Amino acid sequence: MKFPRITRLAMIAAFVLPAILLCSCGKKGDPTLRTFMKPEAPSSLTAMHREGTIMLQWHYERSQEALIAEFIVLRSTGTDFQKLSHLEKTQRTFVDRDIKDGTTYRYKVIAQSFRGIYSGDSPVAEASPAAAPQPPGSLSYTVSGNTVALSWSPRNAGDKFNVYRTAEKGSYGLTPLNPAPLSEPSFTDTFSVNKIVYYTVRSLTGSSIRDEGGPSEELRFDPADLTPSAPENIEAYPAADRVFLAWTASPEPWVTGYRVYRRTGGSEYVFVGKTQIPTFVDMDSALTRRDYRITAVGPAKEGPAAEITDIVHTPQR
Repeated sequence: MKFPRITRLAMIAAFVLPAILLCSCGKKGDPTLRTFMKPEAPSSLTAMHREGTIMLQWHYERSQEALIAEFIVLRSTGTDFQKLSHLEKTQRTFVDRDIKDGTTYRYKVIAQSFRGIYSGDSPVAEASPAAAPQPPGSLSYTVSGNTVALSWSPRNAGDKFNVYRTAEKGSYGLTPLNPAPLSEPSFTDTFSVNKIVYYTVRSLTGSSIRDEGGPSEELRFDPADLTPSAPENIEAYPAADRVFLAWTASPEPWVTGYRVYRRTGGSEYVFVGKTQIPTFVDMDSALTRRDYRITAVGPAKEGPAAEITDIVHTPQR
């Protein structure tokens, strides 16, 4: 017996839709037709060569993670891709340690849903690792204003450099501070007076996959070690019952204030007060000759003192 077309479609729907809903029960994932959709493909796959490994990095929207179970990394050294690793869906990086210099590797990443449905392929990243250069040496810094200037010694002519910074000792990401490889052995960074940071520098070739060598020695930068310069141009204006002091503000933007010391009659200097601005009023009578020392204070350390001596008020007759 032949059924009209509309009747056949209705019968198919009557059997297929309950089956789909039944299969959805008790399974991982959202029990809707969305779980049968093809996942989005990973994007922006890049490869870099560092210390005998190839490091892959890609992008995948966090909002799409609920629909996938894992990522699969595939590699090819010829025409066919082979599965290399299965990764948790929260991962966005992978390190291939089984490589040889001079061999060309091609990589791609796919996502797989909880129901075993594969996404499309990510873009293919190709890497032909070459011998990486030696790390630079003699990493050091100087401070000017609120910047820290790093410098180091190259080991090989023609090397380029990447600078890395972290707040956690020994733990560095894959993204350098500099937007493009540096040709000169120097870099300037801004700093916060409230944070200890660490730096390291890697040498690299100019290839598209960096071919980056090992890290330099690690350099610790602690703003608490900063020492401000001595105040300048101190002037004193003695009166009968007080002394007004003024000086030029310290050039360092991280100076937190100033400390004032006084000495009378050949005794030792004693602390008499502090101020956040380059002026101070000593409420002690200025009829006795005295000397003053003033220091600037950094995030933690007090700088060298500047002095003004033989301050005394001479009454008018």
